[in-house]
Amino acid sequence: MPFDPRGAPVTRSLRESNVAALFALLDSTGDGQIAADDFKRIADGACAALALDPGSRQHQALQQLCADWWEHIREDADLDGDAVVSESEFIKAVDHLVASHPQFQQMTLALSCAGFDAADIDEDGFISAPELDRLFSALGIPHEVAEGAFAQLDTDGDGRISRQEYAEGVWVLITSEDPDTPGSAILGQTRVG
Repeated sequence: MPFDPRGAPVTRSLRESNVAALFALLDSTGDGQIAADDFKRIADGACAALALDPGSRQHQALQQLCADWWEHIREDADLDGDAVVSESEFIKAVDHLVASHPQFQQMTLALSCAGFDAADIDEDGFISAPELDRLFSALGIPHEVAEGAFAQLDTDGDGRISRQEYAEGVWVLITSEDPDTPGSAILGQTRVG
């Protein structure tokens, strides 16, 4: 739990907790900061775990969109120019980008769709529970979290996740304060703290 300078616990909103969980996922080395290498490692790991051919459209899109998303975050958050972003800088940057830069939503949705396409192994235009589990596993997200995420993202209850359900859920993850909104707990965050 974060603390203020006086040592008192800081209560986070659901959205801040979700963005912090996303930061932890992106911090591939666990060093408390993210950099271009973290995004490259995540993209490489996801492509390898999903067995994407390096020449495939899915592989190239995932690699490029991860790099682009990092650059967008870095441009907003890395005020001292050291090419790394801390958790607090990341949370502030996401807040600012969500509120002030419509292209950030487009870029986030494009990255979500690239992840969706990579996970859609049978290319039927939907993600099944095993496909989502495989994607989440590639990202280092536990099976139990993937199960909960699938239940949240399958908003029409048809046993599969559409591209729209997935993209909307990812956007909700970084924007919503409502714990009942589908997507608000896809990384396992169910309460503030």
